[in-house]
Amino acid sequence: MADKTDALLTDYYSGVIDTKILLRRSELQWRPTDDNAGIKSINKHTRPLEDMFARYEADSILHELTSHRDTIKQLETTWDETTREIARMHYDRRERLSWVIISMRVNLSERTCRTYQKAFKQSVTEAIDELKIAV
Repeated sequence: MADKTDALLTDYYSGVIDTKILLRRSELQWRPTDDNAGIKSINKHTRPLEDMFARYEADSILHELTSHRDTIKQLETTWDETTREIARMHYDRRERLSWVIISMRVNLSERTCRTYQKAFKQSVTEAIDELKIAV
């Protein structure tokens, strides 16, 4: 049964998290921030780039999405190439590969592939729990 970690890994490997990050940044970029629309302010500083970066830093949704992406990206580097490939093939929903096809592509048994996937999933779950990132 799929859980929150499976959903997170599926979103990461399918490119959904990157799309959500880009969408959230564009929402923040084009959101009007002036409460006094139409009224000229004498002491208003115009720093659109700095204001935009401040909105990016203050946004909790954007921060959570980038934390998820960066955590998984860092964990990927600690695993060997076979485990990364198995995780990518299993969680990428664009291809929807079965365990039989995955095992044939990496030249391992289905059971071994599932063991690699479970170990990878467990490490992601532990890392997210350590960082106290809400999934």
